[in-house]
Amino acid sequence: MVLLHADADSFFASVVLRRRPDLVPVPVAVSAHVFVASPNYPARARGVRGGMLVHEALRICPELVVIDVPRTEVEEASDALFDIFHQSAHTVEPGSMEEGFLDPGTSDVGAAVELARTIRRRAMVELGLPVSVGIGRTKLMAKLASRAAKPDGLYVIDAQREAELRSSLPVGDVWGIGAHTKERLRLIGVHRLHDLDRISPDELKRVCGTTMSSRLQRIREGTDEATLHPVEGRTSLSSEGSITGFARPDWTPTELVAACTLRVCRRAERAGLAAAGLSLTVKSEAVGPVIVLKHQAPDPTSDLNYWAAVSRDLLTQQTLPRVVGVRVTLTGLVPPNRIPPTLF
Repeated sequence: MVLLHADADSFFASVVLRRRPDLVPVPVAVSAHVFVASPNYPARARGVRGGMLVHEALRICPELVVIDVPRTEVEEASDALFDIFHQSAHTVEPGSMEEGFLDPGTSDVGAAVELARTIRRRAMVELGLPVSVGIGRTKLMAKLASRAAKPDGLYVIDAQREAELRSSLPVGDVWGIGAHTKERLRLIGVHRLHDLDRISPDELKRVCGTTMSSRLQRIREGTDEATLHPVEGRTSLSSEGSITGFARPDWTPTELVAACTLRVCRRAERAGLAAAGLSLTVKSEAVGPVIVLKHQAPDPTSDLNYWAAVSRDLLTQQTLPRVVGVRVTLTGLVPPNRIPPTLF
């Protein structure tokens, strides 16, 4: 069995650069609120990283061109990219809006490579987006391969390379291991996967918990996950944004909710889907969990005016702390021909 991991390179920045070819060779970062969402590779070469504060990025790279996230364009590009994934592969498991695991429906590496080339070619020709694809026997190996393929490449981890990685790979490079777990493993002398061999299962479980210890042992043994969990049709679509952007006027919460609702409704309409519900997730300056407000429609609908009124009412139905960002999600999506008839 082989799997593909397809990942659009510097996704937000790549989307912007399609209409700004003059900026391709210079450092560019797309920002969300006050953070860098996606730097291009010239910016990365100068030390700019995703998640960095914009003012810090400008300090280390004064020539950096900062552009506010074009939410509509990014979300539409993501939809189109996943259309290519679904049209090309037997099964798709989304990872984020720009990457996912793909089952090519074959165990032949040569056929998988040809499929990867087709996906990369279509993404560039049809969408103007560079996509790196990795091929491996398990999810971890496919993801490691796509990392090795960047930028804009294709890489295969064969059996020999897989055996090497299962011994020498630094634990910090294992997908899903964060800084806290990495440090706890370091304290017991686990720096690379082969260091696990001298750690008892009980000690490993004590250090990083039952789930992670079991996963690490499976990775070392080569029995880690290779099964994809597809989304059989979209059941929800989301659009989000921030009150404050870079070099643009701040929006009011009402304006931001209206913009997000418009974007997500247009995406649902293009996909031929009607929604049974809407949830509004509000992020505030207050410390604590986000606030989630929900509404269920009497019948699934794609009517923008209906959902715009719903989201506006949800925003004003209670006193909210100072809003910094929102996410509007249409839920219970179904094709119009599956909407049950109204019973009288």
